[in-house]
Amino acid sequence: KANPNLAICKILFSLGAGAEVSSLGELKTALKVGFEPNNILFVGPGKTEEEILYAVNNGIYALVAESVEEIQLIENTAEKLGKQVNVLLRINTIERPKVSPEIMVGGPSKFGFDEESVIDQLSSIRMQYVKPIGIHVYSASQILDSDFICEHLQNVLQLSLRLSGEIGFQLKCTDFGGGFGVPYHPGEKELELQKISDEAKRLLEEYRPFISNCRLIFEIGRFLVAEAGIFVTRVIRIKESRGKYFIITDGGINHLTRPAFMGVNHPVRILNKITSENQSEYEICGPSCTPLDVIGTRVRLPMPEEGDIIGIFNVGAYGYTMSMVNFLSFGWPKEIMVDDGKIFVIRKSKKPEQLFKDQPLPDEIK
Repeated sequence: KANPNLAICKILFSLGAGAEVSSLGELKTALKVGFEPNNILFVGPGKTEEEILYAVNNGIYALVAESVEEIQLIENTAEKLGKQVNVLLRINTIERPKVSPEIMVGGPSKFGFDEESVIDQLSSIRMQYVKPIGIHVYSASQILDSDFICEHLQNVLQLSLRLSGEIGFQLKCTDFGGGFGVPYHPGEKELELQKISDEAKRLLEEYRPFISNCRLIFEIGRFLVAEAGIFVTRVIRIKESRGKYFIITDGGINHLTRPAFMGVNHPVRILNKITSENQSEYEICGPSCTPLDVIGTRVRLPMPEEGDIIGIFNVGAYGYTMSMVNFLSFGWPKEIMVDDGKIFVIRKSKKPEQLFKDQPLPDEIK
């Protein structure tokens, strides 16, 4: 999810990562770049029969089931194929943490089985071809609280052992979800990785008798790729209005939606004035005709000029593919990878006229 570009996925595969996918397109991406099916996990609350068929036929490690209805669909699909299917049960835990604006447990949710009713729900359905092998808990996204992550590790291990015993399956996998955050704003601190590592080692030792044959999974896409990405856009003009200064750029929410969508600022610099002193506050706005097109607000920068190059940092995750690239037909931006001093184009830009190719005009329209 964080960055499905083929080149980025290929690098992560070569470094030993697995793939967590949430659509047929992402599954095909993972297989195309070489991920072994046994290292692919399919999540998401709206999997279709087509997606389940493709996943099962390609022998992926497991599907993450999020509802009784989904398990019934997996069961029926697997029965048609005559294959058993590994399933992780996603749990919507009772407790609701306060560690991030993006909380995914502790209340009514489209994600997962409610912890307090999962046993009753599963007891009412047939699971002859569905084979539960583990538990999945994704509490929150963009977590910068190391103590919470340490606590989460223990809570999920305990939950996995309890539910596997009460439901009655052999625990072969525990997916702790993700949520490892990166600092986007001044004052935010990096995760204390050593603290998390030390606690993980302690827990592994404590629980070793119970999880010696259990696969442990972390979904940390943002943590791996966010800080590797920069959005580069050119200053078209600078405008003053009622005492406020606006920088108009040639790229905006059509190329980088996250700042406006999440209501946050990313780190911003004028790249050709990287050593200059910040002087004033500016709003950085894209070229589109909507007041929502703001990619930086109250940003302190050196005096900008037409033609300056602005860099918005930490956009390697949920950057390009989270954006509205077709909005107002400005065209699509190029993606460039710099690796060990070498420059590669890893996604070509598209001009407006190229967008017409996928829009056939019926002859009946005069």
